Amino acid sequence: MRFNEPHQPRDLEDTLIPLINVVFLMLIFFMLAGQVRAPDALRIEPPRSDQGQSDSTGAILVLLDASGRVALDGEVLADEVLAERISQRLAAWRATQQQAGGSSAPETVSTDAASTAPTVTLKADAQVRHRQLRQLLDQLRAAGVEQVQLLSQPAAR
Repeated sequence: MRFNEPHQPRDLEDTLIPLINVVFLMLIFFMLAGQVRAPDALRIEPPRSDQGQSDSTGAILVLLDASGRVALDGEVLADEVLAERISQRLAAWRATQQQAGGSSAPETVSTDAASTAPTVTLKADAQVRHRQLRQLLDQLRAAGVEQVQLLSQPAAR
């Protein structure tokens, strides 16, 4: 007489391994295909340029759209508020430079620290009028900004 051995149920872990593999593959796909950073506060199409391109952005990013609205840190601001916030950022940066240098007097910031002052990166729309851009640059200068980098897109070849 021949008896069939009782059927051993498959181990639950053996059925979960393919599911875990699929989940990790989906996770990797969405990490690579997803957006790495939050979108800008304003919709801006920078001008095109054949000049040298730089991938680095300054410590402070200011956005200027075609209608003249200005944004900083993802928030649309009035002109007076923008100058005040940038002045605050520069004052905080100078304070950290003084602490790092061990100096007690504000006038003794080294020339090396001044040369590495935070650069304000300006991302302006290609349709911005010269007058609007000039006004913003004057505000930045009045707030104490020494270096401004204007972003552009590479020209189509």
